[in-house]
Amino acid sequence: MTIKRWCESGKLPAIAKPYGNKTTWLISPQAVEMIATLEASAVKQKKKAQQKSHIGMLPAWVNAMAKGTLNGRVYSERTIQDYCHYVGLYFSKYSEVRANHLKKELMAIPAVQFAKREHYYKSILCLGNFLRREGCLDDHFQEEVKPLYPKRHLPPKRFTVDEESLGKLLAECQTTQERLIVLLLSHTGLRASEASALLWSDIDFLKDSLTVRLGKGGKTRRVGLTKTLADALLDHLRDANLSLKPFILRDKHGKAMTRSGLYQRLERIGRSVGVKVSPHALRRAFVTLNANKGRSLVMLQMACGHSDIKITRNYCMTAEQEVIDAMKNWD
Repeated sequence: MTIKRWCESGKLPAIAKPYGNKTTWLISPQAVEMIATLEASAVKQKKKAQQKSHIGMLPAWVNAMAKGTLNGRVYSERTIQDYCHYVGLYFSKYSEVRANHLKKELMAIPAVQFAKREHYYKSILCLGNFLRREGCLDDHFQEEVKPLYPKRHLPPKRFTVDEESLGKLLAECQTTQERLIVLLLSHTGLRASEASALLWSDIDFLKDSLTVRLGKGGKTRRVGLTKTLADALLDHLRDANLSLKPFILRDKHGKAMTRSGLYQRLERIGRSVGVKVSPHALRRAFVTLNANKGRSLVMLQMACGHSDIKITRNYCMTAEQEVIDAMKNWD
């Protein structure tokens, strides 16, 4: 229709020719070449405009993740920081998002560093999807980068804490807070970030439950308190009258304990008794020990806040010998 209007207005050289009740237009080869040149120029200008806008769209992309307008879910602060870190590395070398640039960066990272390669890929893919939605990137980008998704070729280095080692950790705890940290993570399966953000107002002693607000993916869930954990919470509360302070876990300066501070505190306790431990190891211990006692995997999934029960299954690190010993009584 555009070409027809150009012919009718004389903008495009053409000869009118009647065709029944309609009029057709005979266009010269020179005119066709002119159309092709204009089209190529328009495409080039569009791509140029898209390339210039990529870095300028970063603030809007971060805001979309934080507000949940990117794909319907609110990204955690930690995920946003992680994505921004890798996107920053990318834009220190390039000015636009392109599949061949991402391929070059992934190839520069050793295959054994699976986590780094995966985080780099997911960061650029997330930004690329946002740019596509905003009309700043070609729609074929997602298909072009799909084959680049890193795949693990070595098993993940995962470890857990068995019941005996858990007892050693509890025996080594020197304060009510240290004992609470070990029990909180091993009796509820909370993530380190969730435990460090826990408030006294999140605890309901009457219903023996605690509320995890804005966990991974911005989700909120409630989990139960065992009697041992409830007693540890009350002991810690009485120990220093912490009810006047909102956060349950605090550092030596009285401020809310950070995720890294939680890791360091656990590592110190573990080194004292020769037990390798981390917040995530205690999270795996929560799943493994309860699964071995016959607790429902679905309930464990809900307690951990996993979106897929397959993830919960992967957290279960039951030893082969435990399976053998259990099967001996299956008659």
